[in-house]
Amino acid sequence: MFLGLRPQMAMITNVEHDHPDIYPTPEDFQAAFRDFIGCLTPEGLLLLCGDDPGALELLLTARERGLRSLIYGIRSPQADYRAQNLHPIPGRGHTFEAYFGETRLAEIALQVPGEHNVLNALAAFAIAHQLGLEPSAAAQAISEFRGTGRRFEVLGEVDGITIIDDYAHHPTEIRATLAAAVSRYPESDLWVVWQPHTYTRVKTLFDEFAASFGAAQHVVVTEIYRSREPFDPSFSALQVVQAMRHKDAHFVPDLPDVTSFLLSRLKPGDVLLVLSAGDADQVSAQVFDSLSHPVETSRSLP
Repeated sequence: MFLGLRPQMAMITNVEHDHPDIYPTPEDFQAAFRDFIGCLTPEGLLLLCGDDPGALELLLTARERGLRSLIYGIRSPQADYRAQNLHPIPGRGHTFEAYFGETRLAEIALQVPGEHNVLNALAAFAIAHQLGLEPSAAAQAISEFRGTGRRFEVLGEVDGITIIDDYAHHPTEIRATLAAAVSRYPESDLWVVWQPHTYTRVKTLFDEFAASFGAAQHVVVTEIYRSREPFDPSFSALQVVQAMRHKDAHFVPDLPDVTSFLLSRLKPGDVLLVLSAGDADQVSAQVFDSLSHPVETSRSLP
């Protein structure tokens, strides 16, 4: 679908194999992004994340096609736009300074947590700067951004328990989101509910998924949300849980049982993070409702 676009500016955050039902191999996935670069208008601008090897690989393609290209990053030595002096703020996000070359343009204080959001903010800032916007105004606008639905969406806090929804369904996304949770809530026990999304993705990235949850104290894995794919009786998320080297990982296949499991174990000070691109956001909603209305909930139970 993105190959139907004809952008004047494009920013690529990362290129890492995903959607294996459409792009069976990493090479197929990378080729799609090379094709996307060809969709830019000849006078266009390509902004690439220098901290991501897959995105940085596209620089050669862009130069071969004569496109103006800039790089942004935190650690990349090639970065034109750099985020420096990062400081996490518990309960919020990072503060950082945005540089273009050797010129300090602005300080930005984020409301959303995680280094991945520092990179996202830096990219947005770079685009604004290239469009000629005043750096201080761009920094202020980015600092006021409070996030979007199902991207580290804090549903609320009840009885000292914080409940968060997130759409992460790729190993890199999961690791980044867990790191963001630890950064924002460094003193809390982190409960993570993961609803795997599609058989093809889980099979293709099996080892990466099994190794993605080390930052959480407790992990609960549901059965796979198959989405558009046919049921596969030969494969289950239980196999991923069995491959995890985690001291407290549980396979609870059905969502209502996940809610009950959590309600019997969550305690004040805990953070519940539900990761789902399917329908497991109902777990976070039900836990939040049950904690908010304990009397009504108990009366409704059979």
